Amino acid sequence: MKTQITHFGTINSDTFQQSYETRITLDGHDVSLDLNFYTVSPDSAGWTAEYENYAALLPDHKRNVEAAIAEDFQKGGETRKYIDFHLKEMPPALLERLMQSADSSLPDDERLLSLLKLKRIGFYPGDRLYAVWDYTPGWQFTDQLIVGNTDNEGKVKYVSWEC
Repeated sequence: MKTQITHFGTINSDTFQQSYETRITLDGHDVSLDLNFYTVSPDSAGWTAEYENYAALLPDHKRNVEAAIAEDFQKGGETRKYIDFHLKEMPPALLERLMQSADSSLPDDERLLSLLKLKRIGFYPGDRLYAVWDYTPGWQFTDQLIVGNTDNEGKVKYVSWEC
């Protein structure tokens, strides 16, 4: 069975792959997308409509995830710990280079927070956590991520710090 999927093109369940990858531009930035079939297969019923409904609202979901990350930071959650860790543990020269593009009128913690950019969205049809949104200030600075985890309707379930 061949199915046309927004952003991914045609998925052929006869030549099943566990994961599909593509790149899109979202809010003016290059973002990697991957569609992962760990719980359901491409010929399972319902996942296509679920994905299309979610994909149609990517900019809205992105705003919600970023609001949750900002709130998590303000409440001293994983985002705050991530920022504090990087401010303390990054070599000063690397941190200085990273912070060059941030607004220098802000405190260092807010400057670093402002540099988090969406790099990847992973979709997991059939899973409780439907989509994961990976943010980093840049792969050249850290291999650690702040991740917004959402359900299939885009509701943020929690924010995590992942390596």
